[in-house]
Amino acid sequence: MSVDSVNSAASTANSSSSNPVIASNGEDLSNMFLNLLVAQISHQNPLNPQDGTQFVSQLAQFSSLESLQSIKQNTAANQTSLNTLQVLEATKLVGTDVNVQSSSQVLEQPGNIKGQVNLPTAVDSVTAQLYNADGELIEQQQLPYSGQGTLDFQFDDQDAGVYTVKVYAKSNGLTANLQPWLSGQVERVSVGQSADDILLQVNGLGNFNLSDINQLVTQS
Repeated sequence: MSVDSVNSAASTANSSSSNPVIASNGEDLSNMFLNLLVAQISHQNPLNPQDGTQFVSQLAQFSSLESLQSIKQNTAANQTSLNTLQVLEATKLVGTDVNVQSSSQVLEQPGNIKGQVNLPTAVDSVTAQLYNADGELIEQQQLPYSGQGTLDFQFDDQDAGVYTVKVYAKSNGLTANLQPWLSGQVERVSVGQSADDILLQVNGLGNFNLSDINQLVTQS
């Protein structure tokens, strides 16, 4: 369909109605296209009619456009369903222990501080340290495994209070700080306008996005 013929057809279609044609979905697109096609056929030059193969080509192009519109609508519907399922799954995390990226934790009552650290490469040794609210070192652990992977640590029987965990690795005489992931129980799940706004309130650690979870903690 040429630009001139489309413009002429559109003008004719619009002049027959006081309201403009708006293509908001597949049905609107079909009606708009048929109106334009009928107007184009009706107003073509009878002495120089348009080649019928051009109409076939236009129909094929429209069919492709209609298919894309349908795919878009189905994709949007599937995304809505996935978001709903994600929200439902998130609510099941209440009462579950998770590991989140944090260096400090508040114990409201005596208990254990545990977590893990991820090693991207092999190192010679890994040390985990626990500090109290005054910045005093109260316990230190040499983690037994020093290869690539995930190492667990746990500081047992700590009094209620605020604690900070520091982890560092040594390799070839060099020392590097590592980010600890501390374990806490999910107390509440808050949902915003979409699944991307899901927030987990983790006891003693704060609020975290669902994507901030390193892993669920296996209960012993």
